[in-house]
Amino acid sequence: MTLEELLKAQGLSDEQIKAITASMKENKIYTASEENLDIRYGKLKTDYDTLNTQHGESTKLIEQLKKDAKNDEALQGKITAYETQVANLQKELDETRLESAIKVALMNAKTDDVGYMAFKLKEGGALELDEDGNIKGIDEKISNLKTQFPTHFDSENNPGPREIDPKPLPEGDHNNDVQPKNLADALRMQYEENEK
Repeated sequence: MTLEELLKAQGLSDEQIKAITASMKENKIYTASEENLDIRYGKLKTDYDTLNTQHGESTKLIEQLKKDAKNDEALQGKITAYETQVANLQKELDETRLESAIKVALMNAKTDDVGYMAFKLKEGGALELDEDGNIKGIDEKISNLKTQFPTHFDSENNPGPREIDPKPLPEGDHNNDVQPKNLADALRMQYEENEK
């Protein structure tokens, strides 16, 4: 149920609902279908800021070391190691940015399983960020996901969260210690299992 539907159910008129939603936007109050979205975003932002700070500190240290030791081979080895570390941190930062952008885009698309949809999104090919930190072509990719997996997204025909029916393993002895050595052993073991 959307906020507008909830307010209408409480007996508010369309004009009052429009005034409330406009006032929310002016005061930067937003709604989301995900729980604890501000906590999740805060954690991702903190991780991003930490990685960014580490990258800046590593870059400064490398520049200082280059100035202090131009001909010292031991220090040159350290510089090379630090440059490798900076490159790795930059790669990790880029991956974190991409992961964050994927999760935010999927949460905005109102998916019920962000992890699985992120996996499917990555499975569709390489993803790249543009200058603004958004994934290139994300709208088309999410549209394709909505077509392939309509039950994982909220829509007019499919509102709100759904209850998942777990399918547990059947009861019985799941002793997998003994493995067949060939096809004959496998058939014999299956026959013996069926005879029980």
